[in-house]
Amino acid sequence: MSMTGRIILTVAGLMVAGVLAGSARASSVTLKNNRTLKGSVEWREAAQEYVVTTADGQIPVPRAQVASLDIDKPADFDATAAMVKSRLFGQAIPRLEAIVKKYRMLNWDVEAGKLLAQSYLETNDSKKAIIAMEAVLTSVPRENVPASLQIMYWKALLASGSKTQLQAELTKAVGSGSLETACTAYLMRGNIFLKNGDEEEALSDFLKVTILGADFKALQPEALFKAADLLDKARDPRGMDYRKKLIKDFPGNEYATKASAAIMSKGAAATPAAPVAPAAPAKPPKKTP
Repeated sequence: MSMTGRIILTVAGLMVAGVLAGSARASSVTLKNNRTLKGSVEWREAAQEYVVTTADGQIPVPRAQVASLDIDKPADFDATAAMVKSRLFGQAIPRLEAIVKKYRMLNWDVEAGKLLAQSYLETNDSKKAIIAMEAVLTSVPRENVPASLQIMYWKALLASGSKTQLQAELTKAVGSGSLETACTAYLMRGNIFLKNGDEEEALSDFLKVTILGADFKALQPEALFKAADLLDKARDPRGMDYRKKLIKDFPGNEYATKASAAIMSKGAAATPAAPVAPAAPAKPPKKTP
């Protein structure tokens, strides 16, 4: 989704924002009959409609008639996003909360909501992270939700200790989600199996990611690295092949760096130590005449 200064959200996107309500300024509203209304836009939750204020007055537009919104980026969005990137979460959170409130049902509440959930996760406030993510996800068919948002939600559930809900979410994603979402779920589930000591099931899920999710580059490094470790434990020689693939395909990735260190460590362990030269025999003591 482009963030170069404006954001256009289609009807599916409006469903994402639909759990929120509020007002802000917008550049235009495009209707399903291709008519475009330019002006400031207010969302009215009770009536489930937008009100577009133009030079000719106010025009109410039922939500069902809207095809897309073209919204000006909040003036402080980039600076706030930079705070999140710099891990200044304490400063970013109140600003993100303000954007979410001001831009409810006006696209940027969704973008701010994602950063807000991330910030809550990073500050160990998993309950607020869940609330922020569910505000984005509730009204959207799961197959339309990007995998990056799904995994953020799952991480929040994991951090909050909501294991039953998380398992249900992962099972649903594996069975009915897109291939990318399913592979993301396999990666998350593999980590849960690994944490619980079920290495065979963990390996199975990590291998599924490496095979089925080869096109989803963001998932590959972690899956390759962890599969390699578990293959080693199973005395399967493919572990070294997976590390070499990780280093070749993802140079500079943190998991590739770890894989390089593991190869060096295993190489050092496999190299026999140099033989120690025998000590020279001690000279007999001189006899005293």
